[in-house]
Amino acid sequence: MFGYTTVNKPEMKFKEYDLYHSYYCGLCTVLKKKFGLTGEFTLSYDGAFLCSLLCDLYDAQDDISERRCAVHPGVKHVIRTNVVTDYAADMNALMAMFKCQDDWHDDKKLSGKILSGLLNGKTKSIRDKYADKIAVITKAIDDMNEIEKSGKPDPEGMAFLFGKCMSEVYAYKNDEWEKYLRVFGDRLGRVVYLMDAYEDVYSDIKKGRYNPYSDVYERNDFEGLAREMITVHLEEACIAFEKLPLIENVDFLRNILYSGIWIRFNIAAGKRSGSTPASPEKNSKPDVDDASEKKTEKTSDNSSEKTSETSADKTSEITTEETSEIKSDSDLKNEKEEGGQS
Repeated sequence: MFGYTTVNKPEMKFKEYDLYHSYYCGLCTVLKKKFGLTGEFTLSYDGAFLCSLLCDLYDAQDDISERRCAVHPGVKHVIRTNVVTDYAADMNALMAMFKCQDDWHDDKKLSGKILSGLLNGKTKSIRDKYADKIAVITKAIDDMNEIEKSGKPDPEGMAFLFGKCMSEVYAYKNDEWEKYLRVFGDRLGRVVYLMDAYEDVYSDIKKGRYNPYSDVYERNDFEGLAREMITVHLEEACIAFEKLPLIENVDFLRNILYSGIWIRFNIAAGKRSGSTPASPEKNSKPDVDDASEKKTEKTSDNSSEKTSETSADKTSEITTEETSEIKSDSDLKNEKEEGGQS
């Protein structure tokens, strides 16, 4: 988890930020409850984004409370937790463990070795539950390590492998939404990897570490090249995102995807050009019929149909043609309310 899926706060309404923050604080609470202070230390924007998206998609019943925390003891914060928060906390802790292991493997950071060891012990109780996911993620990381050993500059190949990791993270259930969640997670993972590589390229080269942009980072058009690669994957992620019938959290989730996610990239680009980066613009949305509309209701009549798709099949491209005939937010909300009354 790299912390790129953050909000662009100046572009948010107060109520949207408060809602987002309640999921963030809820995730923090569950991390501490399940994994102790070590787990709380791994709290990330990526985990909060995952939690907020899945909670909305699956209509999780929230347990809402207020509490003070060590970081902000003077103010009570609203805390929103549910069964999905537990899953997000598990994924947050597991991905943090893999990240710390990578820090030790690549840079011999003592903090990475210590924290990965602590998380390895804390997450033992959930290993069996997520054995299949862990196997896929471990294999992808091993393949990334092999590319790093070869020294071959391969941004798309590395991004593809990290996308496989995030595809597993976002595949919460084996249901009608799994395909879109896998595609979304896969493309978002590619975006995050490429952004992180762009931000770190000079420090990586200086310290003799692997970076997939090592053969192009000195080109005059490097920023444009990196931005174009990232934009392609981000557009596909957004198309998959707009296929999901999200309502309550959709505004701040869009704030993150179309604006907030570019903040760190723009800061890094500004440093390279010697200029102060402007406030992150709201990036144009993918070519869908209407990004404010939603696709079919959650209670799909086709939920009984089964497929034998593999994970690779489920992360195939989603075309803009598939986004036609989607329902408005208000229509979907009425359907959800009617479904709850029946």
